[in-house]
Amino acid sequence: MSTSVVVLAWVGLTLGLVVAVAVVALFSRVVQPALEIARYADDILEHGVAIATNLDGVDEAVRTRELATSVPPLAVSYLKKLGLA
Repeated sequence: MSTSVVVLAWVGLTLGLVVAVAVVALFSRVVQPALEIARYADDILEHGVAIATNLDGVDEAVRTRELATSVPPLAVSYLKKLGLA
């Protein structure tokens, strides 16, 4: 091999190494925000499930309200039947 071919090979290898380092640096700058977004998404999912779990009893609350609003008329009619009202 001639000296010029060896020099060109070293220059090519050096440029390839520089490009590889630049690609790794840019990749890490893209991956870090992506991982942070994934952590935020996991946090949102966890707390969203907790909120949904707290809302599971809404149907029972509606039924309780229906029962509570039906009690006063029944109580009045009961008292009338007893002759107390």
